[in-house]
Amino acid sequence: MTNPFEPPSGEPAQPAPPPYATPPAYGQNPYGQSMPAYQPQPLYGQPAGSPYGGSPAAPRNGLGTTALVLGIIGAVVGLLMFLFFVVFVLGVLAVIFGLIGRGRAKRGAATNKTQATWGFALGVVSLALSIVGGIVTVHVVNVQRDCRDRAVNQQQYDDCAHKF
Repeated sequence: MTNPFEPPSGEPAQPAPPPYATPPAYGQNPYGQSMPAYQPQPLYGQPAGSPYGGSPAAPRNGLGTTALVLGIIGAVVGLLMFLFFVVFVLGVLAVIFGLIGRGRAKRGAATNKTQATWGFALGVVSLALSIVGGIVTVHVVNVQRDCRDRAVNQQQYDDCAHKF
């Protein structure tokens, strides 16, 4: 026995395997089992389950809408002069949210630029109404105080108070 790899003489020789086995086609499991479909991992900051370059994020329209609502409420309530302090707060919030909403719309993160603009404008109107309301309220209170100080009886007070 000169060749150690030769089968013993009493056993039949088996056919030699091919020198190189053909590899399985790309994407096929070499063991004959089905493989799950490839799922790419999401990029940092992307929600899980969305593929690369997936659907765009939902628009962030909340602040523009909030500015519009606060601006409308501020403008309507601003017609009641004695609530000038509430109207002032509503106007300031509407202006701030309107500016932020417009900034988001310019960057493309929001789609309601018109709403944010109207919210900003109505916020400015609310601020103007609150200033006018404050001036009118202070004037009325001063007139009433002067009438009360100058009046000797109720009739004089009523006559003075109803003039203004």
